[in-house]
Amino acid sequence: MKKIHLQKTVSIFIFILGIIYLYFTWMRFKDNRTDSVLQIAKSIEVSLPKKDLNKLEVKLSDINKPQYQDLKNTLKEVIKINPKASFAYLYTQKNGKIYFIVDSEPETSKNYSPPGQEYTEADGPTYQAFNDGKDIITEPSSDRWGTWVSAYIPIKDKTTGKTIAVYGMDFDAKSWDNDLLIEVIESSLLVLLFLITSHFLFKIIAKNKILNFDIINRKTEEEKLHNALIVLNKKNDELDQFAYIVSHDLKAPLRAIYSLSEWIIEDLDVVSDETNSNFKLLQGRIQRMENLINGILEYSRIGTTNIELEKVDLHQMLEEIVKTIVPNEGYEVSIGNNFPVISTEKILMHQVFSNLISNAVKYNDKPIGKIECTYLSLPDFHQFTIKDNGPGIPKKYQEKVFGVFQTILARDVKESTGIGLSIVKKIIEGKSGKIHIESDGIHGASFIFTIPKNPKTTVS
Repeated sequence: MKKIHLQKTVSIFIFILGIIYLYFTWMRFKDNRTDSVLQIAKSIEVSLPKKDLNKLEVKLSDINKPQYQDLKNTLKEVIKINPKASFAYLYTQKNGKIYFIVDSEPETSKNYSPPGQEYTEADGPTYQAFNDGKDIITEPSSDRWGTWVSAYIPIKDKTTGKTIAVYGMDFDAKSWDNDLLIEVIESSLLVLLFLITSHFLFKIIAKNKILNFDIINRKTEEEKLHNALIVLNKKNDELDQFAYIVSHDLKAPLRAIYSLSEWIIEDLDVVSDETNSNFKLLQGRIQRMENLINGILEYSRIGTTNIELEKVDLHQMLEEIVKTIVPNEGYEVSIGNNFPVISTEKILMHQVFSNLISNAVKYNDKPIGKIECTYLSLPDFHQFTIKDNGPGIPKKYQEKVFGVFQTILARDVKESTGIGLSIVKKIIEGKSGKIHIESDGIHGASFIFTIPKNPKTTVS
């Protein structure tokens, strides 16, 4: 009963930590984004041709002045390079009222505000930026054009230090909240993964302690050996069952979140291109996590199942792999004629060659990708080489790429779980072989590995 109570206490404690983490993550994302937007707006304000402001009268006649057109063109460029912002503009205060000086909208746009137009919906933050001279990000507020989160940067006279105008950027409030929601959901997925994994690991640790206690207290060495074999078989069964449970319990909430994102899109009356892009990004991250879970399970299962040796024609195997993985166009593949027929675990050798050839295709950056498969007979070992003409692998990464979750390129640049090469290395070393990379980091890479010529029955 005490152990069950302890398990529940630890689970509750981990859950509370997860909630606290999510709260601080929300606040951190919110503060970081506010700081980032203010920095961008401030850098734009610094680059504005502010000397032109002295030549403008904040009247409709300003349209014909070159200074107005310079400011207008600058603000248009600002919106082009900052697509998440909807409007950019300058305003000033006269006789207690707010007037537009210039904005980023074309004159033909229904949202265009000509110089001298009064901003009748001006609220407290609009005046605050002008009166106290401080940079601010507003809470969502509505006007005739929509609901916005605005960044206000005061422009001050160098001589008097007084605020003569304010530079503003408007962001659609709904998109603003959606961006924050997506960031928090991504963090929630990580917390969910952590909570479930911690829960199951705690159970496994508790079970292992019970097993160890039982083994230590056996009366005779024969009983210890007998019970140890029973425990080992039971543990293997539990680990297999655990793998399936973890797979289901981790994948189920991921798929639920994926479905939920699709329902949200369907329920929205109007979905902007930006919002749609954000949901596609979220769904891609969910798919990446599911692939990662599959890779972890595949990696963990290596070394748990006996596989009988069989005669395998490696040349025929490579031809079948190439037909399956390598595109018909844009690649040239050569397979040496001296590949032997060997006694090995067919499924493992197929996995090794498939991963290496798949990587050669995935990361190739040449108009015509070239892949060479060669064989060399050593006194006690078979040596195989998979060579490509891709971007190569720098020396400092040649050991790192065999680690679990290790990739050279960011996953948003080239989708990868970072587990494929670690599986290759685990299989080869499990067969008492070795693998290494030869590359100058520029002109392609060669993956070279060896396996014994007289293998024993091994495990997958």
